[in-house]
Amino acid sequence: GPLLFSIFINDIANASHLSKPYLFADDGALYFENICRMTYLSIRIELLNIMKWLDLNKLAINIKKTNFIVFDNNDYLDRIYLDHNEHAFIDERRSVKYLGLVLDNKLSFNDHIDMIKKKIAKRIGAMYRCKSLLPLKYRKMFANALMLPIFDYLDIVYFKASKTKLNELDTLYKKVAKIALDVSTKETRIVVYREMGWLPLHLRRQVHLSAYLYRIINNLSPTNFIEKFNYITGTSRGSSKGNLYIPRSNTLKDFPY
Repeated sequence: GPLLFSIFINDIANASHLSKPYLFADDGALYFENICRMTYLSIRIELLNIMKWLDLNKLAINIKKTNFIVFDNNDYLDRIYLDHNEHAFIDERRSVKYLGLVLDNKLSFNDHIDMIKKKIAKRIGAMYRCKSLLPLKYRKMFANALMLPIFDYLDIVYFKASKTKLNELDTLYKKVAKIALDVSTKETRIVVYREMGWLPLHLRRQVHLSAYLYRIINNLSPTNFIEKFNYITGTSRGSSKGNLYIPRSNTLKDFPY
């Protein structure tokens, strides 16, 4: 099923000349650089090419589920019409969900953290109601198996969020541990984390980021990840430490991320 479909649409990259396509099962995204907000010419041309490819392969694009996002500081939302057809258009979104990550146009990740909080809140309710029925061993298993993955998923991406938003996750993280241990809400975090065998959440993110960069430096990651980073060269302080950096976009120099 999914494997055959992935093989079937794998050559869609051959129809993409102005963008870089990323495919995951039946979900896909096109990444553009240097777009012009006045005309969106590159996006229009590329979408027409993709639609021709889909038509030749007896497929169709779902316009209702197709939208776009531009990472910049503009506060207004736009719309792109396809081939002068008033009924065929895609709308701009302030945030989109892609493979479990909620991306907003300013890369603040506020929406993503809000989504994490909602997921955790639902499971905290279930955990609280059954804590008197489960022994300590199984409450810990519940927290480790069903709570920690939510905090960990893509944390090396959203760690750039504001300290205020990250602190909101810290509060939930402590709450999960205290419910699992069935201790007072006034118990210190050091004691709680020691009993759970957990690191503080900010250190947990640092460990994950360090492991990721270790794989990048030692060429243990996929090539498309490694190519995103460059080493600082020259006689600067950063070059002597072998620091890595990600080249900034030339088209969005005012972007604060």
